[in-house]
Amino acid sequence: MGARQRTRGGGLALRRVLVAWLAIGPRVALAQSAAGEPPRPELQADKLSKLPRQVRFVEADYPAEAAARGLETDVTLLLDIDAQGKVTQVAISEPSAYPDLGFEEAALVAAHQFEFEPAELDGKPIAVQLAYRYRFVLRPAAPPAGPEAPAATPAEAPAPAVPPTPARPPVVNLSGLLVERGTRLPMPGVTVTVFRETDDGRTVGYEATSDPTGRFEFFDLDPGAWKVLVEQPGYFPFRTTEEIAPGLATEVKYYVERGAYNPYDVTVTATRPRKEVNRTVISAAEIDKIPGTAGDPLAVVQNFPGVARVPAGSGQIIVRGSAPEDSRVFVDGIEVPNIYHFGGLRSVIPIGMLDGIDFYPGNFGPEYGRATGGIIDVKTKKALPKKPGGYADVSLLDTSLYLEVPLGDKGSLAVAGRRSYVDFIIQAAVPDGAAVNVIAAPRYYDYQALATYRPAAAHELRVFWFGSDDKLALLFESPGQADFNLTSGRLNAGTSFQRLLLSHRYVPGTGLTNHLRLSTGNDSFNFSLGNLGFKLDLYQAQVRDNVEYQVRDWLILSAGVDFLFQRSRGAIRLPPPSKEGQPNLPQNTDFGDVRSAVFDQDFWSPSVFAEAELRPVEGLRVFPGVRFDYFSRISQALISPRITARYQLHPLFLVKGGAGLFQQEPFFDETDRNFGNPDLKAEKALHYSVGGEYRPRQHLSFDATAFYKDLWSQVSPTARPQNYDNRGTGRVYGLELVARHELFENFTGWLAYTLSRAERTDSGASESRKFDFDQPHILTLIASYLLPRNWQVGSRFRLVSGNPITPIRSSVYNASADEYIAVFGATNSARNGAFHQLDLRVDKRWIYDGWILNAYLDIQNVYNRANPEGRTYNYDFTRFRPQQGLPIFPILGLRGEF
Repeated sequence: MGARQRTRGGGLALRRVLVAWLAIGPRVALAQSAAGEPPRPELQADKLSKLPRQVRFVEADYPAEAAARGLETDVTLLLDIDAQGKVTQVAISEPSAYPDLGFEEAALVAAHQFEFEPAELDGKPIAVQLAYRYRFVLRPAAPPAGPEAPAATPAEAPAPAVPPTPARPPVVNLSGLLVERGTRLPMPGVTVTVFRETDDGRTVGYEATSDPTGRFEFFDLDPGAWKVLVEQPGYFPFRTTEEIAPGLATEVKYYVERGAYNPYDVTVTATRPRKEVNRTVISAAEIDKIPGTAGDPLAVVQNFPGVARVPAGSGQIIVRGSAPEDSRVFVDGIEVPNIYHFGGLRSVIPIGMLDGIDFYPGNFGPEYGRATGGIIDVKTKKALPKKPGGYADVSLLDTSLYLEVPLGDKGSLAVAGRRSYVDFIIQAAVPDGAAVNVIAAPRYYDYQALATYRPAAAHELRVFWFGSDDKLALLFESPGQADFNLTSGRLNAGTSFQRLLLSHRYVPGTGLTNHLRLSTGNDSFNFSLGNLGFKLDLYQAQVRDNVEYQVRDWLILSAGVDFLFQRSRGAIRLPPPSKEGQPNLPQNTDFGDVRSAVFDQDFWSPSVFAEAELRPVEGLRVFPGVRFDYFSRISQALISPRITARYQLHPLFLVKGGAGLFQQEPFFDETDRNFGNPDLKAEKALHYSVGGEYRPRQHLSFDATAFYKDLWSQVSPTARPQNYDNRGTGRVYGLELVARHELFENFTGWLAYTLSRAERTDSGASESRKFDFDQPHILTLIASYLLPRNWQVGSRFRLVSGNPITPIRSSVYNASADEYIAVFGATNSARNGAFHQLDLRVDKRWIYDGWILNAYLDIQNVYNRANPEGRTYNYDFTRFRPQQGLPIFPILGLRGEF
């Protein structure tokens, strides 16, 4: 078959350099020799028996504008090469210095057509990943063929000849566009073949390769029927027939369907080496399909090692035996106190805006502070879409919409919104005359807008605006149904917040990176029940600036500032809240001890931090760092030194460890004069951890980490008038084991097991007790399998020790109040029964030309286990029955993606 040749300017050339790292074994460097001979690196016995060798090279089109301006650059690609030597996937690892001129697209088109002799391990062909540097270099224009011949004399002049008829330029009579079916993404670098049988029985065919926009062209095809074939690895073969009419041009558009619309297929990008002892990273594509989470990002954190199980709807995150307020949630490095809708039912960041989640259970770096527990950093998408797209997701809980559009070739805009309709369902279900009249059932909505603009290769500007609003209202027909001390039976509760986040990332390409982030916003909380309640408005502004500079190959320095300002306004009239370790029963609430307070204060918390990355010997990386914090609310300055280290003992095995001091100020109510003690100081914790990582296969990894946390200066309840002091202590220790199977042969999943003990010693106590969420055994198993015809099934199983509880030994009758008062036993000396639950998720996709329909069924608690969450006692506390958690809970939904 003949292949159509593209013309190219005579003064251009391209040279290439290979630099490879392989999916199995050590990294191997390849470089083309000066004489143009193939590279011949030395092989070692414990490494690959044969390296991949390129046998077909296709020269890329040099971008015309770049050629006119005389620009040269490199583009580094990541090539996935299968066991047959075919290039199955290409991604950009390092863009060119001129990302807006088309170098990347040209290199992608050419690389899709490369062919290699496959790599071998022990004599058997294997698939590898290769980094390939494409170098665009201008070649001087070719000189003239020779000196101009002397003019012929009149005697020698030949007879005038008839001027030749100019050649007819080729006529394009079949052209078209290749796009991926369902996503409508262009398919560059794909070979399109046309062929037909002639009258004499011969087969004539031609090939054309699609350009960066997916377009292809054939010229001067004879009239008649031509068969068309598109075969691309990872896609179903596309076949059709086109009729070429004399004198007419045929324009077509072909939708080519992928073999599997795998939600884990994402663009491979270069990532910085890990420096933390433990950091769990999960992408948005993985989050979207994990059973039991209904696609909610932060619900996935409950499956990570070191995270305790909390009752459904509590909205809490318990990390390595720390209280919920000891951990922090960030969005792109900016602290967001109110990340959940009511009770943790949903988080406020939709899956469409999400790039992934970084989770640090402990020993995090000095760039994070004001926490002694763990860190959750939600990363928003860094997208520059090539086309408008989005989705509409309708489930039994809510409806969400997402839309993203490109703004030229340098920017993009994405908007999203979500609204629940549980209120409509409940209001329709509650009968007239019920004891509780639902005025407004739980209702929530959220909204987001994300804009990205890259005016130049070194600059990236981002604006992210998001917020939410929740509301609940109930009316008791009799106030005594809530409590006899209440004078009104109306309950109102609501929360709302807004955040504006601005960021500028500057990467000049000289080993320097600067990331500046600014945020501002409001948080509002209100609650009222009869004559009790509170209202709090919190304004928050934050400035973060991180700079990183590579001084030497073995030394990288980073430093930054983190300034947080908060202004609180509000009032409160409530009994003192129950704290960790205190029984929380309605009968135990002292409505006679109602206190009031008015908030009108400003607080600021400036911080600076610094960290170094040292590489003293090969394979060893050490990260010493320090953070300085000042808390104006408690008038205290603090220094927190930290250090972590990672040592690659073997290509398959790594050891790691860390230690550090972490400090945080007390909660707001604990330093209030009416509810707490204004003389409280910061709580402190020392984190220690040591472990190892083993990766016998590219898709399979094992991780083991032992940890110990020493807690002191903990805020602990004490007798009035002091209310609280800093004499509480504690300790947490345990072991985390994780086995993770990345997507390979259609299967992905992980097994996480945590063995731990969390203890506290209260102020004035001589013996320690169990922490409220002490769970010695936490086992989570998640598995997902891709089936043919775009089916996917997944399951999650959890087995967790029951939470400690404080038993009731007896009761005392209070004649004046006509009620029984509970007499409690030792704090947390009993325990609920074990929790176990199986969740299931089934997804099915239907692929259409311009969009994709996804139906999903997410069933929580498949076998309807009555998990105990506490105890409910009778009127005199002589009998009790277990409080049951959520029953079987199915969520059915449809998502249309375009």
